[in-house]
Amino acid sequence: MSIVCVLGATGAQGGSVCNALKQNPNFKVRAITRNATTASAKRLSDEGFEVVAADTDDEGSLIKAFDNASAIFALTNYDWETAVKTGRDAAGEQERQQSINIAKAAAKIPTLKHYVLSSLPPAGLASKGQLKVPHFDYKQEAYRWIVINLPELAAKTTELWLGYYASNLGAHPMTKLLPIPMSGSYVWLQPSKPDALLPIAGDLSRNAGVVVEGILEAGEKAFGKVAVVVTDYVKMTDLVKIWGEVTGKNGIFVEVTDDAMQQLWGNLGAEFGSQLRWSEHYPSWHDLVPSDKLLSLGELGVENKVSNFRQGLEAIKGTLA
Repeated sequence: MSIVCVLGATGAQGGSVCNALKQNPNFKVRAITRNATTASAKRLSDEGFEVVAADTDDEGSLIKAFDNASAIFALTNYDWETAVKTGRDAAGEQERQQSINIAKAAAKIPTLKHYVLSSLPPAGLASKGQLKVPHFDYKQEAYRWIVINLPELAAKTTELWLGYYASNLGAHPMTKLLPIPMSGSYVWLQPSKPDALLPIAGDLSRNAGVVVEGILEAGEKAFGKVAVVVTDYVKMTDLVKIWGEVTGKNGIFVEVTDDAMQQLWGNLGAEFGSQLRWSEHYPSWHDLVPSDKLLSLGELGVENKVSNFRQGLEAIKGTLA
């Protein structure tokens, strides 16, 4: 049985991977989290997972956590609190270094056969530096560092690009539809053209794990490739329409200026807005990957296992309005 180390095990992506691999007899999950004493970490332990603490700022702790691993699911988080307090690039630089720390530790594990890296498209590179998105670009900088500095690890790496989470529409007020007092209607205020396409990962709580399981089962066939997890490309106005069909509420989309978004939400708004403006020009993530590097959901055998945007909304219906 192969040991699969899953970073961020108490989070959305890592939790999905843990759940998907739990029933697979080929894998034994080692759930890795910064703090193994939290309630969410204890729940994982109660469910039978081996839970290990490690800090992405501490390479030594990662080496210990990865001991005897056959595969690693690696991810980092763009720290939105750092973005607010210190700046968007500061948050990106922190994330890049943490990803490098993880990779350096992984490269020291002699048993490692497969490295699955949760990343995002190279917004700055694709736009020739015109449309930068720090929470995309610094992830890509870390991957390019791996390719240059750790070629043996890069040779057994698969990138995972997860689109916009359906669950975002039930999370932060910035990404939710907001109620209009006395009207019964809701509005989605975003800095984007109404007909722009948003790449959506569907139900992340299911899809991240399903796809990572497919990647691990594919083994060497997935090396050096990019698995793009986008179940739907949806116009902003159609997104609101589907939201309304699921909730039974009336919703409208209203485009706001980039300046207004930043005034409303500070660096959070500026960062999310940069993603939406980039997406206007580069809506198809699949087109950003050379055909010989693209790993389709069909090739992984999971095309009929993932849940789409509407299904993702149905799963969190109670949080939407």
